[in-house]
Amino acid sequence: MKKVKVAFWVILLAVVVVFVYQNNDFFMAKQILRFKLPILDELRTPELPHAILFLAFFLTGFLMAYFFSLYDRFKSRKTIKNLNAATVSQLQELATLKSEMESLRSDSSGNKAASGAQRTENTA
Repeated sequence: MKKVKVAFWVILLAVVVVFVYQNNDFFMAKQILRFKLPILDELRTPELPHAILFLAFFLTGFLMAYFFSLYDRFKSRKTIKNLNAATVSQLQELATLKSEMESLRSDSSGNKAASGAQRTENTA
């Protein structure tokens, strides 16, 4: 399975490289971004290649997704910690019950042997 994953990512990377290479003119074309609000002056970026803009927006989206998922990860980590603690306590309880069961079995087998010896004495 690990080799399949590596092969998948290598193929995907190769497709992206071929796509960028074949569309090099588009990715190297320069563009200015503007942002204008009625109450502010117009904001402009310097001329940047499309590739830089795509990379900047991709990284911005990646960081936003990372920060939005932090709460769920912390919540999941707490749930996992609680479940592991419950598992440990249940395993300890199981071990206690097993030892009690073994002690009851040994007591009952000792009682059976003693009662069997008494029966043979009574019949004789």
